[in-house]
Amino acid sequence: MNKVVFCIICCLLSLFLLTNTQAEMRPPAVAGAFYPADSAELAGMVRDHLENAKGEAAIDGRLIALIVPHAGLVYSGQIAAYSYDMLKDSPVDKVILCGPSHRYRFRGLSVYGPGVQWKTPLGMVPCDDNLCRQLLETNEDITINERAHATEHCLEVQLPYLQTVLRDFRLVPVVMGQPDKTAIELLTDALKTLKLDSSTIMIASTDWQHYRPAREGWKMDSLGIECLKQLDPDRLERQLQKGTVEACGGGPMIAVMRAAIAKGANRVKILKYGDSGDMSGDKSSVVGYVAAAIYKAAPGSKSNVRENPGSGANNSEKTPASQLSESDKTKLLEIARKSIETYLADGSIPDFEVSEYLQRPGAAFVTLKRDGHLRGCIGHTVADQALYKTVSICAIQAAVADSRFQPVKLEELAKLSIDISYLTPLQKIESLDEIEVGRDGLMLTLGNKRGLLLPQVATEYGWNRTEFLEQTCRKAGVHKDAYKLPDAVIYKFQALVFGE
Repeated sequence: MNKVVFCIICCLLSLFLLTNTQAEMRPPAVAGAFYPADSAELAGMVRDHLENAKGEAAIDGRLIALIVPHAGLVYSGQIAAYSYDMLKDSPVDKVILCGPSHRYRFRGLSVYGPGVQWKTPLGMVPCDDNLCRQLLETNEDITINERAHATEHCLEVQLPYLQTVLRDFRLVPVVMGQPDKTAIELLTDALKTLKLDSSTIMIASTDWQHYRPAREGWKMDSLGIECLKQLDPDRLERQLQKGTVEACGGGPMIAVMRAAIAKGANRVKILKYGDSGDMSGDKSSVVGYVAAAIYKAAPGSKSNVRENPGSGANNSEKTPASQLSESDKTKLLEIARKSIETYLADGSIPDFEVSEYLQRPGAAFVTLKRDGHLRGCIGHTVADQALYKTVSICAIQAAVADSRFQPVKLEELAKLSIDISYLTPLQKIESLDEIEVGRDGLMLTLGNKRGLLLPQVATEYGWNRTEFLEQTCRKAGVHKDAYKLPDAVIYKFQALVFGE
């Protein structure tokens, strides 16, 4: 090769590398607005937030995903720090960061990588080219859309915390356009295809209700937090669609929850809740913030386990319904009615003085009826909190969050009757012959679908075993014969039912 040709090749290569390097850097878009542009000031703010959150959170298991807020760091940064404190001294070196598009409208998903480095005042963050390519190859509606990321803040504001708690990591930045069912399924399926290990974390970036008085905001956020605590993305999606819960990053959050479940997650720990008024002092118009950890519990752990829904109590024993005294039943009905009344009146959730037995973990459903017709029914199948608290929150949710009905009005409450179903742990069945109509309730799960019917429902409608199974499938939103599929999992349970 002669010297002239060699020089030309070198010049062209240098020009290519220079151009490529310039195109690969995503500059900070909200430095000086959402967080300090000065590196020392930003580092100090982040360190202070993490120090305040230090040691407050602990989980007994393997962390799979985090939920974080994304407002200006002076407002939401302290809440976010409770999630990021979980990553200190962890082996995580790959972060799949998912959030909504606030300023640019488009459909599908945008992955701003591979070959991109994200810059903040604390330095550069490279993308994980391999994982980015895997996502882009999953579906043609997952693209590289620079405009979707150019001014978007929801991912950028997370980076200073990640740069502080992780020594070296690579980023997979994902923004969702229109957060419709198609986009949620697209992100869910794409995340499921990735092989994640202990060195990879998924993060969903979302704020919750926006610009309401704190008391009203908490009413909405508390309903969404209950869905999160129960690791129930389906119910959360229904409430977001209905408008009883708000979350600007609800679509990415639901997808991350579903993908986390597919990766083995079975628990959620709410690390911190707050609102913008905590920092500004103005509670008249706030935005809600939540930090949460989604994880797979270690064997033998005793709190809420989603993959074995009955394990909130001893699965070898049925709930000792005989120990629930008549006075306890009366008290639970009083708690249910008072909880609804107080919540509808001022948005607060009351507490109660109860017997020692009602302070034990318990699973229950609360059913509301008007003139003998169903008006709302919601419950928890896992005994992950005190029975009286389960009844209190389920009563409120049955009144205002059952997507089949309009929320109950305070003036309507006197016309409603309340039933409580106190559940035994769920028992996975091996044979359909184990099901006894009139005694057993059923829960069927098939992929992300889940349907549950209480024992008394089959009796009220006069169903036989096959009809009960078919109706449970329909409740899950699947074909009536889906219970015959090899992937369908069926649980039975019993219930002590009492009412006003």
